[in-house]
Amino acid sequence: MTITADDHRHGRRKRRVPACPARRRVRPERDLPRFTQLVAEVLAGQRDPEQLRPWLSEGAHRSLLLRAGCYATRQRPRLRAVWLDGSQPGVAEVSGVVGYGERHRALALRVVYAEYRWLCTHIETDVR
Repeated sequence: MTITADDHRHGRRKRRVPACPARRRVRPERDLPRFTQLVAEVLAGQRDPEQLRPWLSEGAHRSLLLRAGCYATRQRPRLRAVWLDGSQPGVAEVSGVVGYGERHRALALRVVYAEYRWLCTHIETDVR
């Protein structure tokens, strides 16, 4: 938050100016597990893949469209474990174990931080 001075009839008064919302603090440990859960819901056929379109590259979007619903189940998928690996600044590899009812599946994502948001560039599952 920055502070600016305002001229006022009764003298100078300081007011707080909120930081630009697009430049919020990056929290991969919070943002990326949530995104992984959303991808798992698309794979289970419980979420429309178009809802994730703004956070996917063209190749990742195509890959998700091809796999949407491949883990169809009545139960909501549940992210059981997630690991984040930041090998380079602004790049993260997310690995997760997702419970689809009785089955557990592995899910891997590669995401980059660009233009003040995370962008998924690659999705990997056990379905080709």
